Amino acid sequence: MGRQEALKQFGDKITLPSLPDVVMRINSMIDNPNVGLQEMGALVAKDPAITARVLRLANSGYYGLSQQVTNAEQAATVIGARALRNVAMQVSILQRYEHLKNIPDFDLDEVWQHSTLTAQLAQALAESCFRRTGLAPDDFYACGLLHDVGKVVMLEGLGDEYLECVRHARRTGVALHVGEEQVLGYTHVEVGAILAQQWQLPEKVAAAIEFHHGPTAEIVAHPHVGVIAIADQIAYRASSSTFEAALEKLAALANKLLGVTREEFDKVVERARTAQPDAFA
Repeated sequence: MGRQEALKQFGDKITLPSLPDVVMRINSMIDNPNVGLQEMGALVAKDPAITARVLRLANSGYYGLSQQVTNAEQAATVIGARALRNVAMQVSILQRYEHLKNIPDFDLDEVWQHSTLTAQLAQALAESCFRRTGLAPDDFYACGLLHDVGKVVMLEGLGDEYLECVRHARRTGVALHVGEEQVLGYTHVEVGAILAQQWQLPEKVAAAIEFHHGPTAEIVAHPHVGVIAIADQIAYRASSSTFEAALEKLAALANKLLGVTREEFDKVVERARTAQPDAFA
């Protein structure tokens, strides 16, 4: 089912959240040549939760700074505008759906942990295949963050009706998106793609969200879809007994679709092996 058909199906049952105000303002600043990174940092400094996350990122080993960054303005100049937007988006989404914690049959923390790891892996993969995808690595981070957000949007809007999809998938052993299709007629990938479209993110981001579970033809034909599909599979299998067995096939797929070498792929996989179970990792 496509986005428009899904939109007709769920109608007014599901409320798509508005783009968080702070993200909207950062986006407008990114497009304004007269606004600098320090001004963007000053904006996020007004939000303690976003500031804490920005500082944590800037001071992480990824950037390898010799001195610790102590304020949001400095951190913004280290991580850049799009990474700043991604952090604001991540924190805002976490806050927006905080009330859905502790619901039986649905592990919200697991969704966020998986989404964050997928975002990290997608960004890492994208750094090795930028010319094929036409999207910046930071855009792939945003895509990874949002690739499963449709689950949470559906849970909030449908309540027990959506939980029945989760229970059905567990009972029958099918993947959740298959269970959603069987019970509701549409899935979280279409809802997520509609949300990305509504938030005016690049169309390639929306498409990567919509098709990261297939069909295979979309993954093979479009490298930006392949990045999220492969990152999702690495993240999904990282804590399972099938992880090592799946790596050979995923490495071959990454090479075929994205031109990622085995050495580059192994570096990406190492991130999955060492990832901490932390929604803010």
